[in-house]
Parts: sequence; structure tokens; C-alpha cells
Amino acid sequence: MSEFCPSRDECLRLMTVHGMLPHIRAHSCRVRDVALAVGSHLVAAGVALYLPLLEAGALLHDIAKTASLGNGGEHARLGAQWLTDLGYPAVAEIIREHVWLSRHPAEAWPLREVEVVNYADKRVLHDQIVTLPDRFVDLRRRYGRTPEIVARISRNEERSLVLEQKIFSYLQITPADLMVMISCGGGDEENSAGLVKRR
Repeated sequence: MSEFCPSRDECLRLMTVHGMLPHIRAHSCRVRDVALAVGSHLVAAGVALYLPLLEAGALLHDIAKTASLGNGGEHARLGAQWLTDLGYPAVAEIIREHVWLSRHPAEAWPLREVEVVNYADKRVLHDQIVTLPDRFVDLRRRYGRTPEIVARISRNEERSLVLEQKIFSYLQITPADLMVMISCGGGDEENSAGLVKRR
């Protein structure tokens, strides 16, 4: 299955090749931490997820954000195209949908890697784990330049809350547990082990 997605080392190399800014890199590594913590619990609960795909999708979800800051393009679409061109369509799908899921969480079964990474991204503000309401307050502050954009952000928040309920319906932990489960350091690129508190 190694050809299914790039290795961790290859992801880190791609982050460097595409000039990912340090703060975006730190954010991506923290999203990886959350995605793997949630994903490991889901796998233990019997959900069929491929953890290396979760890791690659989380690390690379903002691969095109640095480039898009300069050209104003859609970083999700551009990043997805890059990973498609590299021969990683499953990772490309995660990147394409990390901002907005194409299917409503209540209608999409079974639970997929793309949803876990989408959720993990919504739980990380810069490189800190936060609640969904806190994350969306920040999104409205930074990007809510028009009533239409604010309305879209609000719809995305509603969908994210549904997704959170869907994910945690499988688990015996709560969304608040993520803040204490995951190490307090900022985005450890070299080590994904020990992220999940043994319960």
C-alpha cells in the first residue's frame, strides 16, 4: 500500500520543495497529530481507515497555501492538482475537500479519511488545538469580508458540528479530550508515536 500515498519523509520533502512557510508547516504538523489521534481511536473502535493516508493528507492539506497567498488562487484545488499529477489521487481528494466536504457528513457513510482530516483541520488554529466554535470565530474574523462569505462559513460550521457528532459517535472519548490527549509541543515533524493517551 506504500504506493497509495507518500511516506512521511516524502511529505516533509514536498513541504520543503513547495516552500511551505514555517507557520503553515507547524499548522499542518499539528493537524496531522489530531488526525492520527482521532484516527487511531476510530481504528481501535473498528472503523476501516488507513492511517498512513490520514497522515499524508493531513501533512499535505495546505501544500499549496504558500503559493496561493501570492497568486490568490484556491489552495485546496491547486494542492489537489499537484498530488494528482504526482500519482496520489486519494491524497488529492483529501486536499481538495479539507475546506469544504462535497457530501454532507450526515449523508456520507461509511466514515472516510477525507472527513477525519477535514475535522482535524477545523480543530487547529495556527498550531493550537481549539474547539470548533473558537476556530470558526477566527475564520469569520479573518475571512468574513462579505455577508455571503460569513454565511458560507456559518454553513461550514454547522456541517463541522454534524461531522464531530458523527466521528465521536464511534468513540468513548469526547471532543474536549483531544486538548489533553495530544502533546503540548508545536507540530513535531519527526515523531507521530505516543500521540494517543493510553486509556
